[in-house]
Amino acid sequence: MSQDISCGLEYLTTPDLQACLTEALHCNYSFIVTPVVHPRFRRSYVSGVSKVGGFTRSDMILSPQDWTSRIVAKISPYICVDSMSPVVRQRHEDCLNEELSHCRGLGVPAIMLSLRSSNTNNLARILQTYYETSHHPSLIWASVPMLSTRTAQRNIQDDEESEEAWNETWHWWSKFHERLDWDKRVGVVLELSADLPSQEILKRWLGEPVKAIIVPTSIFHNNKKGYPVLSRAHQQLVINMVEHEAQVIVSGARRSNIEYYVQYLYRIWQRRPYKADDPMLSYAKGWEDYLQTPLQPLADNLDTHTYNVFEKDPVKYDQYQKAITQALIDVRQKRQVKDNDQIVNELCSEVNDFSVSYEKKEEGQGDNKVVQNEPVTVMVLGAGRGPLVRATLNAADITQTKVKVIAVEKNPCAVVVLAAQAREVWRDRDVILIPGDMRQINLSPKADIIVSELLGSWGDNELSPECLDGAAGLLKVDGISIPNEYNSYVAPISSARLWAAAKAASSNSAQQRDKNLETLWVVYMQNKHDIAETKLVFTFKHPAKGTRDHEGKEVTDYRGLPLTDNRRSAIVSWEVKQDNVMHGFGGYFDCSLYGKEMISIVPSTHSPGMISWFPVFIPIKTPLRVHKGEIITATFWRCVNSRRIWYEWIVEVGNCTTPLHNPNGRSSEMLL
Repeated sequence: MSQDISCGLEYLTTPDLQACLTEALHCNYSFIVTPVVHPRFRRSYVSGVSKVGGFTRSDMILSPQDWTSRIVAKISPYICVDSMSPVVRQRHEDCLNEELSHCRGLGVPAIMLSLRSSNTNNLARILQTYYETSHHPSLIWASVPMLSTRTAQRNIQDDEESEEAWNETWHWWSKFHERLDWDKRVGVVLELSADLPSQEILKRWLGEPVKAIIVPTSIFHNNKKGYPVLSRAHQQLVINMVEHEAQVIVSGARRSNIEYYVQYLYRIWQRRPYKADDPMLSYAKGWEDYLQTPLQPLADNLDTHTYNVFEKDPVKYDQYQKAITQALIDVRQKRQVKDNDQIVNELCSEVNDFSVSYEKKEEGQGDNKVVQNEPVTVMVLGAGRGPLVRATLNAADITQTKVKVIAVEKNPCAVVVLAAQAREVWRDRDVILIPGDMRQINLSPKADIIVSELLGSWGDNELSPECLDGAAGLLKVDGISIPNEYNSYVAPISSARLWAAAKAASSNSAQQRDKNLETLWVVYMQNKHDIAETKLVFTFKHPAKGTRDHEGKEVTDYRGLPLTDNRRSAIVSWEVKQDNVMHGFGGYFDCSLYGKEMISIVPSTHSPGMISWFPVFIPIKTPLRVHKGEIITATFWRCVNSRRIWYEWIVEVGNCTTPLHNPNGRSSEMLL
């Protein structure tokens, strides 16, 4: 999220460029938008040769620093390289190439041009050539009105009420961006209108790479003191856009002192309802839309920095502590019931034998009291540097329960830390450290409770099912697993920024780009729009039940443990509510720890303040254009063999079907 609001001032013409820039900077604007060519230098071409020697002003009127940081160059508005007239089209193409070449020489940070229709094939071709032939090209800002006034007027004349005029301009931009293959160097500049569309349309724009918004002075109105202000709806839209890293450009006739506009914009930004106390916002700052490969803690050992980050999550371990507390209470109650049943059975047996004696009764009661006071065995599987051990000891203190904690950890670096804590911090507690892989150790007696934190951003993608199933022999038959169930979810999303980032994540080769688009990415998603609601995909429960043979008997492995099958497949469907472009899926999970205690990163049920997991972005190779009323059908597979786990997925919309993604785990996998 931006530290502060960045405002620019647009000049329709700049008689004295240096004076205009000085005026804007003096009024606290950060940059200005100015035409590349002054109107009096409008050119006419014959065979591509300009009749005018110099077609614009010298670049020496400003310093290089001003050109490269404070000037957004605007392409001449009359240029139409997609004109129906071949003569006009060719002449305008020459003009555009000349202006692009001049901007490249100036080194301006961004070049702004206007889209006024969906016919932009030639424009996209020219810009693609510009990028291919430039070593350090400027960003392209495509200016689009929020409302198509021509279509809106036609609807008024026809007495129709529809969202066509609002959707049309989005289609202009979306098709233009698609023709440029969703290039991350191309963004949209949205011109606000006096009226605003529905919230759904505004949310769709928030999923686009909006680089700036143009706020015309005509939509301001003066308050009682004569200062320009915006309506509440416009204020909220400006705040939402700036939170998504858009800059603000003030444009139009000066109906007030230009300094008042920027002062007002700064004021509404500073007064916004900012959730400063949300740990997630603070933690994710600077990581917005930044792709990361998922961790593989089973195959790789985590480093100290990663442990340190996870241990800063107060919410997760508080929820674990509550779950362990409830589990300890339930284990004690279960033991109490067993002890009482045993006493009753012994007394009944003695009465039937007519050989009861007070000494024998007291001796039997004493034995049961010893059994009841045996410590509760809690195994922490994948103990890391000990946060769950601490949570277990805290829960034992809260419930006044005697516990024996067995910490199992395979990472040698983490084992060193655990050993030091066992000697120095937990020396008065019953804590035992077992180095090794939880799937390969055999301990006795078995645990009353096993606790683990093996979940990934999509629930099972860090192989929690395989780890816990392999360690099932460590748990008593009636033992408790924390967590006991977790679910993965997906929602179709539109995000050109995330898709372009995934495509270019690690290499420029075509083969690697394909692999990048068959890989799950962990990312704090900001610049995206949910096309439909979040739906369930996979579910895992622990202790897991084994598969059954043709006779209905549970199949066991060589150790006598239930032989589980963690392969999964799911078909999920959504109805499209408005026209959009689908770039992939957002992946989430929720988890039942024990009893009523939950943790979740699903947007609708997200655990407040929990920072341990970002969602996953699951891309599709070719973005799909979806229309209102169509059905998106996605099929996901979780595939398993003896060495690795991987996901495969395919998407269908109408008559369009994507190829199968990641067949046989060729691009991404999780190693066992």
